[in-house]
Amino acid sequence: MTTAADLITLALKDIGALGVGQAVSAEDTADALATLNMMLGQWAAERLSVYHLVDTAKQSTGAQSYTVGIGGDFNVARPIKINAAYARLTSSGAGSAVDYRINMIDAREDYARISLKTLSSFPEWAFYDSAFPLGNLFLYPVPNSSYELHIVTMDTLPQFSAAGTVVSLPAPYMAAIRYNLGIYLCPSYQLEPTPSLVRLAMNAKRVIKRMNNQIPQLTMPRGLMSKSRYNIYSDTESN
Repeated sequence: MTTAADLITLALKDIGALGVGQAVSAEDTADALATLNMMLGQWAAERLSVYHLVDTAKQSTGAQSYTVGIGGDFNVARPIKINAAYARLTSSGAGSAVDYRINMIDAREDYARISLKTLSSFPEWAFYDSAFPLGNLFLYPVPNSSYELHIVTMDTLPQFSAAGTVVSLPAPYMAAIRYNLGIYLCPSYQLEPTPSLVRLAMNAKRVIKRMNNQIPQLTMPRGLMSKSRYNIYSDTESN
Protein backbone atom coordinates (compact mmCIF):
# COMPACT_ATOMS: atom_id res chain seq x y z
CA MET A 1 0.00 0.00 0.00
CA THR A 2 1.76 3.15 -1.24
CA THR A 3 1.31 6.30 0.86
CA ALA A 4 1.88 9.94 0.01
CA ALA A 5 4.95 9.83 2.31
CA ASP A 6 6.42 6.96 0.26
CA LEU A 7 6.15 8.95 -2.97
CA ILE A 8 7.54 12.09 -1.30
CA THR A 9 10.57 10.15 -0.03
CA LEU A 10 11.26 8.68 -3.47
CA ALA A 11 10.85 12.07 -5.16
CA LEU A 12 13.32 13.72 -2.76
CA LYS A 13 15.83 10.94 -3.39
CA ASP A 14 15.39 11.33 -7.15
CA ILE A 15 16.47 14.99 -7.01
CA GLY A 16 19.30 14.39 -4.53
CA ALA A 17 17.67 16.30 -1.67
CA LEU A 18 17.62 13.18 0.51
CA GLY A 19 20.42 10.69 1.01
CA VAL A 20 20.22 6.93 1.39
CA GLY A 21 19.11 6.03 4.89
CA GLN A 22 18.09 9.57 5.76
CA ALA A 23 14.62 10.42 7.05
CA VAL A 24 12.54 13.27 5.70
CA SER A 25 12.11 16.09 8.19
CA ALA A 26 8.63 17.13 9.28
CA GLU A 27 9.07 20.53 7.58
CA ASP A 28 10.16 19.00 4.28
CA THR A 29 7.30 16.50 4.46
CA ALA A 30 4.73 19.27 4.98
CA ASP A 31 6.14 21.35 2.10
CA ALA A 32 6.29 18.35 -0.24
CA LEU A 33 2.74 17.32 0.69
CA ALA A 34 1.48 20.82 -0.15
CA THR A 35 3.34 20.67 -3.46
CA LEU A 36 1.89 17.23 -4.20
CA ASN A 37 -1.65 18.53 -3.64
CA MET A 38 -0.97 21.54 -5.88
CA MET A 39 0.32 19.28 -8.65
CA LEU A 40 -2.69 16.97 -8.46
CA GLY A 41 -4.95 20.03 -8.42
CA GLN A 42 -3.46 21.07 -11.75
CA TRP A 43 -3.77 17.57 -13.16
CA ALA A 44 -7.45 17.54 -12.18
CA ALA A 45 -8.02 20.28 -14.78
CA GLU A 46 -6.51 18.17 -17.58
CA ARG A 47 -8.91 15.77 -19.29
CA LEU A 48 -6.18 13.25 -20.14
CA SER A 49 -4.87 13.23 -16.56
CA VAL A 50 -8.24 12.15 -15.12
CA TYR A 51 -9.15 8.48 -15.43
CA HIS A 52 -12.91 8.68 -14.90
CA LEU A 53 -15.94 10.75 -15.90
CA VAL A 54 -18.92 11.14 -13.57
CA ASP A 55 -22.59 11.21 -14.67
CA THR A 56 -24.73 13.29 -12.28
CA ALA A 57 -28.51 13.63 -12.58
CA LYS A 58 -31.04 16.22 -11.44
CA GLN A 59 -34.78 16.24 -12.05
CA SER A 60 -35.79 19.39 -13.87
CA THR A 61 -37.98 21.80 -11.89
CA GLY A 62 -38.72 24.30 -14.66
CA ALA A 63 -35.92 26.60 -13.48
CA GLN A 64 -33.75 28.44 -15.98
CA SER A 65 -30.49 27.57 -14.20
CA TYR A 66 -29.12 25.04 -11.70
CA THR A 67 -26.12 25.21 -9.38
CA VAL A 68 -23.27 22.74 -9.80
CA GLY A 69 -20.96 21.78 -6.94
CA ILE A 70 -20.95 20.15 -3.52
CA GLY A 71 -24.30 20.99 -1.93
CA GLY A 72 -25.70 22.38 -5.20
CA ASP A 73 -28.52 21.15 -7.42
CA PHE A 74 -26.01 18.87 -9.15
CA ASN A 75 -24.25 17.57 -6.03
CA VAL A 76 -20.84 16.82 -7.49
CA ALA A 77 -17.38 18.33 -7.06
CA ARG A 78 -17.46 21.69 -8.86
CA PRO A 79 -16.11 21.06 -12.37
CA ILE A 80 -14.07 23.50 -14.42
CA LYS A 81 -16.16 22.55 -17.44
CA ILE A 82 -18.97 20.19 -18.34
CA ASN A 83 -17.80 17.60 -20.84
CA ALA A 84 -21.27 16.53 -22.00
CA ALA A 85 -24.94 16.85 -21.08
CA TYR A 86 -28.22 15.22 -22.01
CA ALA A 87 -31.88 15.27 -21.04
CA ARG A 88 -33.82 12.11 -20.25
CA LEU A 89 -37.54 12.17 -20.97
CA THR A 90 -39.12 10.28 -18.09
CA SER A 91 -42.83 11.00 -18.55
CA SER A 92 -43.39 7.99 -20.83
CA GLY A 93 -43.06 5.49 -17.96
CA ALA A 94 -40.40 3.27 -16.49
CA GLY A 95 -38.25 1.31 -18.88
CA SER A 96 -38.96 3.54 -21.88
CA ALA A 97 -36.97 6.68 -21.04
CA VAL A 98 -35.28 8.37 -24.01
CA ASP A 99 -32.07 10.40 -23.83
CA TYR A 100 -31.58 13.55 -25.90
CA ARG A 101 -28.23 15.24 -26.35
CA ILE A 102 -27.80 18.79 -25.04
CA ASN A 103 -25.22 20.85 -26.92
CA MET A 104 -22.81 22.85 -24.77
CA ILE A 105 -22.29 26.56 -25.43
CA ASP A 106 -18.63 27.21 -24.63
CA ALA A 107 -18.57 31.01 -24.35
CA ARG A 108 -20.59 33.45 -22.25
CA GLU A 109 -20.66 35.78 -25.25
CA ASP A 110 -22.51 33.18 -27.33
CA TYR A 111 -25.09 32.60 -24.58
CA ALA A 112 -25.56 36.37 -24.31
CA ARG A 113 -26.65 36.46 -27.99
CA ILE A 114 -29.79 34.41 -27.21
CA SER A 115 -32.67 36.89 -27.31
CA LEU A 116 -35.37 35.08 -25.34
CA LYS A 117 -33.53 33.13 -22.66
CA THR A 118 -36.72 32.26 -20.75
CA LEU A 119 -38.32 30.41 -23.67
CA SER A 120 -39.83 27.17 -22.35
CA SER A 121 -39.52 24.10 -24.57
CA PHE A 122 -37.31 21.08 -25.23
CA PRO A 123 -33.77 21.71 -23.84
CA GLU A 124 -31.26 21.76 -26.68
CA TRP A 125 -28.45 24.03 -25.49
CA ALA A 126 -26.67 24.65 -22.19
CA PHE A 127 -24.12 27.15 -20.97
CA TYR A 128 -21.96 26.46 -17.91
CA ASP A 129 -20.79 29.44 -15.88
CA SER A 130 -17.88 28.05 -13.84
CA ALA A 131 -18.40 30.36 -10.88
CA PHE A 132 -16.91 29.54 -7.46
CA PRO A 133 -17.73 27.86 -5.11
CA LEU A 134 -20.82 26.78 -7.09
CA GLY A 135 -21.05 26.83 -10.87
CA ASN A 136 -24.28 27.65 -12.70
CA LEU A 137 -25.78 25.67 -15.55
CA PHE A 138 -28.14 27.64 -17.82
CA LEU A 139 -30.46 25.68 -20.13
CA TYR A 140 -32.06 26.88 -23.33
CA PRO A 141 -34.90 26.47 -23.97
CA VAL A 142 -35.96 26.07 -20.33
CA PRO A 143 -37.18 22.47 -19.75
CA ASN A 144 -40.26 21.60 -17.74
CA SER A 145 -40.39 18.98 -14.99
CA SER A 146 -40.72 16.07 -17.46
CA TYR A 147 -36.97 15.86 -17.97
CA GLU A 148 -34.19 14.37 -15.91
CA LEU A 149 -31.07 16.41 -16.59
CA HIS A 150 -27.65 14.76 -16.73
CA ILE A 151 -24.18 16.29 -16.81
CA VAL A 152 -20.91 14.45 -17.44
CA THR A 153 -17.88 15.88 -15.64
CA MET A 154 -14.32 14.86 -14.79
CA ASP A 155 -13.84 12.98 -11.55
CA THR A 156 -11.62 14.54 -8.90
CA LEU A 157 -8.07 13.49 -8.09
CA PRO A 158 -7.25 13.02 -4.40
CA GLN A 159 -6.00 15.73 -2.08
CA PHE A 160 -3.97 14.44 0.88
CA SER A 161 -4.50 15.85 4.35
CA ALA A 162 -1.74 13.71 5.87
CA ALA A 163 1.47 12.16 4.54
CA GLY A 164 0.42 8.74 5.80
CA THR A 165 -2.68 8.65 3.59
CA VAL A 166 -2.76 5.71 1.19
CA VAL A 167 -2.73 6.73 -2.48
CA SER A 168 -5.86 5.19 -4.00
CA LEU A 169 -5.28 5.59 -7.73
CA PRO A 170 -4.69 3.23 -10.68
CA ALA A 171 -1.18 1.75 -10.69
CA PRO A 172 0.25 3.88 -13.58
CA TYR A 173 -0.27 7.03 -11.49
CA MET A 174 2.38 6.00 -8.95
CA ALA A 175 5.33 6.50 -11.28
CA ALA A 176 3.78 9.63 -12.80
CA ILE A 177 3.35 11.21 -9.35
CA ARG A 178 6.81 10.19 -8.16
CA TYR A 179 8.82 11.56 -11.08
CA ASN A 180 6.72 14.65 -11.72
CA LEU A 181 6.69 15.52 -8.02
CA GLY A 182 10.48 15.48 -8.12
CA ILE A 183 10.44 18.13 -10.85
CA TYR A 184 7.90 20.21 -8.90
CA LEU A 185 10.11 20.03 -5.79
CA CYS A 186 13.35 21.07 -7.48
CA PRO A 187 12.77 24.87 -7.24
CA SER A 188 12.29 24.58 -3.45
CA TYR A 189 15.84 23.22 -3.16
CA GLN A 190 17.38 25.46 -5.88
CA LEU A 191 18.03 22.40 -8.00
CA GLU A 192 17.65 21.69 -11.71
CA PRO A 193 15.99 18.39 -12.66
CA THR A 194 18.31 16.01 -14.45
CA PRO A 195 17.53 15.09 -18.08
CA SER A 196 16.92 11.48 -17.02
CA LEU A 197 14.32 12.60 -14.44
CA VAL A 198 12.61 14.80 -17.01
CA ARG A 199 12.40 11.86 -19.43
CA LEU A 200 11.00 9.57 -16.75
CA ALA A 201 8.40 12.18 -15.75
CA MET A 202 7.34 12.78 -19.36
CA ASN A 203 7.09 9.06 -20.15
CA ALA A 204 5.13 8.31 -16.97
CA LYS A 205 2.70 11.17 -17.65
CA ARG A 206 2.36 10.01 -21.25
CA VAL A 207 1.33 6.55 -20.06
CA ILE A 208 -1.60 7.84 -18.00
CA LYS A 209 -2.66 10.21 -20.79
CA ARG A 210 -2.68 7.30 -23.23
CA MET A 211 -4.62 5.24 -20.71
CA ASN A 212 -7.24 7.98 -20.23
CA ASN A 213 -7.54 8.95 -23.88
CA GLN A 214 -11.11 8.80 -25.22
CA ILE A 215 -11.70 10.33 -28.65
CA PRO A 216 -15.36 11.28 -29.32
CA GLN A 217 -16.83 10.38 -32.68
CA LEU A 218 -16.40 13.19 -35.18
CA THR A 219 -19.66 14.94 -36.04
CA MET A 220 -20.48 17.49 -38.73
CA PRO A 221 -22.37 20.68 -37.81
CA ARG A 222 -25.89 20.45 -39.17
CA GLY A 223 -25.53 23.68 -41.12
CA LEU A 224 -22.58 22.31 -43.08
CA MET A 225 -24.12 18.98 -44.00
CA SER A 226 -24.88 18.54 -47.68
CA LYS A 227 -28.07 16.89 -48.91
CA SER A 228 -26.22 15.26 -51.80
CA ARG A 229 -24.11 12.11 -51.59
CA TYR A 230 -20.80 11.58 -53.34
CA ASN A 231 -20.06 8.25 -55.03
CA ILE A 232 -16.31 7.57 -54.95
CA TYR A 233 -16.60 4.92 -57.68
CA SER A 234 -18.43 6.99 -60.32
CA ASP A 235 -17.16 10.43 -59.19
CA THR A 236 -20.74 11.73 -59.16
CA GLU A 237 -23.13 13.29 -56.65
CA SER A 238 -26.76 12.32 -56.10
CA ASN A 239 -29.58 13.61 -53.87
